[in-house]
Amino acid sequence: MSEQFDSMMEGLTELLEYSKGDLSKGRTRVVEVKDLRVKPLTRYNKDELKKIRLSNNLTLKTFAECFGVSQKTVESWERGENTPSGSSIRLFQILERNTNILEEYEILTKEAIRQGDGSSVLSN
Repeated sequence: MSEQFDSMMEGLTELLEYSKGDLSKGRTRVVEVKDLRVKPLTRYNKDELKKIRLSNNLTLKTFAECFGVSQKTVESWERGENTPSGSSIRLFQILERNTNILEEYEILTKEAIRQGDGSSVLSN
């Protein structure tokens, strides 16, 4: 056979052996990423939280469902009685910058609901 074929077969054989656990058949390369920093969490006040919800046209119930919390939790955030946790704050930061993110990731979908009079409305 050709030299190229033999080389490819050798590589495929090594790949198969590596996938079965023989780490001596593989090559690894460590790449160091420098100067990668995580942006600090933004602290939102009650008015800012409500503004984010309203700018996305979300009801308290829908907003709570999107964040995996109860409606009472969102109400307490918006009254300033409690503050969101780190993961919720990070989601607020994302939602504040991209108001379509919930639909892009199909967390929020719009479905037509047929009303009693035969008309339909879009519902979250």
